Amino acid sequence: MTADDPLENYVPLSRSPIWDLVRSYYGTLGTEAWEPGRVPNYVTTNPFIGRAYAKVIRGFLDDFGQSGTTRARREPHYILELGAGTGRFAYGFLLHFFSAEELAVAKKRNVVYVMTEVSKAAIDFWRRHPQLKPFIDQGILDFAYLDVLKDDPIRLLISGQELTPGSLSNPLSVIANYVLDSLPHDFYCVKDKKLFERRVCHRIETDSDEIEDIIRHTEFNYQEEPAPVKIYENEDWNRTLGKYRRMQGELNFSLPVGGFRMIDRLAALTTGATFMLTGDFGVTALSDLWDLPPRRVARNGVFSMHVNYHALREYVGMRKGRFLSPDHSKSSLEMAGVLMNPGRRKARHLTHQFNTHIRDTGPDEFFMLKKIAEKNFADYSLPQILALMRISCGDIKIFRGCVGALRKTLPTASAHQKKSVVDALKRVDKAHFRCDSNPDPAITIIHLMEEAGAPDEAMEILERNRLFLNATSEGVFLVVNLLMKAGRHKEALEPLKSLLVREPDNRKAHHLFGRVVEEIEAKSMPCRKTIFAVK
Repeated sequence: MTADDPLENYVPLSRSPIWDLVRSYYGTLGTEAWEPGRVPNYVTTNPFIGRAYAKVIRGFLDDFGQSGTTRARREPHYILELGAGTGRFAYGFLLHFFSAEELAVAKKRNVVYVMTEVSKAAIDFWRRHPQLKPFIDQGILDFAYLDVLKDDPIRLLISGQELTPGSLSNPLSVIANYVLDSLPHDFYCVKDKKLFERRVCHRIETDSDEIEDIIRHTEFNYQEEPAPVKIYENEDWNRTLGKYRRMQGELNFSLPVGGFRMIDRLAALTTGATFMLTGDFGVTALSDLWDLPPRRVARNGVFSMHVNYHALREYVGMRKGRFLSPDHSKSSLEMAGVLMNPGRRKARHLTHQFNTHIRDTGPDEFFMLKKIAEKNFADYSLPQILALMRISCGDIKIFRGCVGALRKTLPTASAHQKKSVVDALKRVDKAHFRCDSNPDPAITIIHLMEEAGAPDEAMEILERNRLFLNATSEGVFLVVNLLMKAGRHKEALEPLKSLLVREPDNRKAHHLFGRVVEEIEAKSMPCRKTIFAVK
């Protein structure tokens, strides 16, 4: 690891070695980077946002996916997800985009979703994950190692296809949630039409080699210096910066130069249109920029930047692209659509879907609804609980918050209400992607289904999640008890044997194993007596 010279050696933020630390953080931790208490990600990984993005990307393909060339007909329409993390967002997107309901009304196209990361450990995790395997088997999911700041070919690991500048003729879709905030930025300040560059000096105040300790013990100092007329080699970057230089008053802002570079690099992959859908901490309205204090490096598990979407809008306009924005204040997640190389085509379907699923009632609104709902989870009636579970598309946090109220209201529920509960529980189970250390919700779902008088549906959830349930002692005990209730005693021995290999001192497992053996022997005893009597 390197650090800026402690003797006040200030550099532009985009040239600071901290970006190497950011890549090292994600590359080292893999999917563990998104464990609870580390990098926040719920707002961009819940099933509601997966559904919203699926609708918008479908709108983009409806507008720009028509091509009559032979090459285009043979080529897939790629959807690249940058920084796919745990895979939770991708799973939710795939469930909606390729659902039977969507495919029944969508135009037939060869679409391939590509999950990308800078962490090889994360990619290995996705490739082994049983919930992603069906999409791999259908040929609609692929993976790639991708550092968007490098010009290396993007090699797809399943198909072997390489994406290089100009190699695609079909439109390219890009999803970039919490990506822009992790790419290089520069800090500036305008004071009465005079532009100052806010340079940074960082110090690593630990001898530890652990990346989390290094991030935690990195301190920053800042220094403002008059900025020259031309700072960058890219003239469009200078022109974007120049718009701020002419402003009266005091304005503190960042310039997402890494985001500029990423947009240009990805748009160059295809001769067709490129559309990027992005969500991050940031602001788009210039009036919101005026309220910001001098810019600093933030820490949310790892270093991150507040994204200046206003600058992104200006840059996209210079590059003859189109910028879609909700154009109203956001409470937690700023969202935008970037359309490059649209040509003369109209973005009617794209604009409609963006306005419907991002602007009017989008992921930020859902997140606020969830924040409101969680204040009173314990007091909700059954109809209120069911409404929340449906609106959230089976979101796991909404479900977990409602469990207590569900248990309280189920005993007095009507038969039709219980059926609705079972249907909602099925949706929660299907929507949940197993990728963290939290308890598997299938255990609670199965218990609730039994309380709702639906043993067959409970067994269906068990069979669907047997692999995950068998990974913990609590899950094994549940599997064994359900199999015994179903009269499948011999089958119940297998998960117990595996558990005892892992945990030879588990007394409960030993006791349950003995009980299962006794019941098997008791069942077989009458048969033996009958045989002897016949003889």
